[in-house]
Amino acid sequence: MDASEWDARGRELTARGDLEGAEAAFRAALELDPRSPDLLYNLGTVLRDRGLRQEARASFLASLEADPPRADALTALGLLAWEDGDGSGAETLYREALRLDPAYPEAWNNLGVLLFVSRRFREAREAFERAVVLRKEYADAWFNLRDTCAELGDRRAARAANRRYRALSRGARA
Repeated sequence: MDASEWDARGRELTARGDLEGAEAAFRAALELDPRSPDLLYNLGTVLRDRGLRQEARASFLASLEADPPRADALTALGLLAWEDGDGSGAETLYREALRLDPAYPEAWNNLGVLLFVSRRFREAREAFERAVVLRKEYADAWFNLRDTCAELGDRRAARAANRRYRALSRGARA
């Protein structure tokens, strides 16, 4: 198999929840294309999901070095920083990702969560609103927008966001 076939296999195994198999597939792909930023990012995601945080961080950093810069890798590094208790570092990484790609909804949502937890509700609302404008079907961002609007006392907007979140959640279970 070539690198793209191994990559497809890794994605398929990831979707099925076989993270060990996915890791092996991505590593096989990287044997054939060791500097591929996409493969390095995919491997980092699987490693993070397997709880191998240091290896995941190294893979995301390698992805940035292979094809600098990447909003997805910066966002993934931001999440690792956040999970390590480094809110300031996470915010810096999310904002850098958004500087590179202002149309990346995951970075807006992750930044919004950080701002919400920091009780910076107005900024959080703006971040969540940007995420849902960019991806109308982003249920997590609608959920977060609902809670943020509620914290700001905007019950009408909170109800509207809740309706959208519930509609998307029902669709996911159907």
